[in-house]
Amino acid sequence: SQSLLTVMVVHQLTPWQDFLYLGGEFLNSVIFGRRDSYVQSGSDLLPIPTGHDFIIFLYTAVTCFIVNWSLRILLIEPLARRVLPTVTKKKVEKYAQAGMEMTFYSAFFFFGYRVYYPQKWVWPSSQWWDGFDKGDTYLIDPDYKFFYILYAGRYAAAFVSVLMEHKRSDFIEMQVHHMVTVILVLASYSSSYNRVGGAVMFLLDCADPPLHIAKQFKYCSVKKTDKAQFWADRWFEIFAVSFIISRNFIYPYCCWSALIESKRYFEHRLDTRICNGLLQILLVLQFYWTSLIFIAVYKQMKNGGIEDIRSDSEDDEEDGEKEKKITRKKSGKKD
Repeated sequence: SQSLLTVMVVHQLTPWQDFLYLGGEFLNSVIFGRRDSYVQSGSDLLPIPTGHDFIIFLYTAVTCFIVNWSLRILLIEPLARRVLPTVTKKKVEKYAQAGMEMTFYSAFFFFGYRVYYPQKWVWPSSQWWDGFDKGDTYLIDPDYKFFYILYAGRYAAAFVSVLMEHKRSDFIEMQVHHMVTVILVLASYSSSYNRVGGAVMFLLDCADPPLHIAKQFKYCSVKKTDKAQFWADRWFEIFAVSFIISRNFIYPYCCWSALIESKRYFEHRLDTRICNGLLQILLVLQFYWTSLIFIAVYKQMKNGGIEDIRSDSEDDEEDGEKEKKITRKKSGKKD
């Protein structure tokens, strides 16, 4: 059959050729839409996992790392120096970091919309588990396979990038999030938890772009009454609403489906229990970040403007103290 022929051809490829083949199928779906053969006949389904997958994961991680820092150095940092009212090294770094996170979250949300959302089993959630015991979920389309591996590579690259950036107040929580996400994506991939995994991946990217847009406006603000602060507040409000709905209501439903609903279709194994445990760790992090959002909203209502956008409050205070010291030194005053 065509499906068997496709599998034989892919298995004859080197890891680099496999990476290029899967990447090409992924880009075709993102740009032109999914192939009719994916939607109708399922003739191009590929088995997971395969021997090349970990090497392809490393390729995607390196690619995401290079793309991130290339865009950051060549485009975002020069833009930051043009739009920031006060240009300091740390402010440029923070603006560039927010700009790249906005870019990556937006891009992967769009990728998910083009590759994950059109899947015939996307909803209701019972279809995530239908055929699991028969091994149906161990066969996926090439574009979705690449999207899944690329998602893990993206967070592996982010784990390294955070070590190279200014240290944020939630540095530990962010690194735990990145590490758990990489492990969860790879574990769900290898244990064929890829349908609920795709739902979680698509869901977790939708709220963050407004947050990082709000951060960029905040860094351009000079006072609480200017237009930059106004738009920082509006974008933060959009982020807060979308984050609370997606992370505290819809995401817990995904956890419930993986933990409870799935038992109607198969008996949990060690690997599926590990996936469920990792999903619960991410859920705890969502509740923690939600508490920070409520603190930020309270400060906005109290002070008339966003002063704490999730993880930058401590850095902002440090920047303020350093700027005061620089001003005092220039004016010849002593502490």
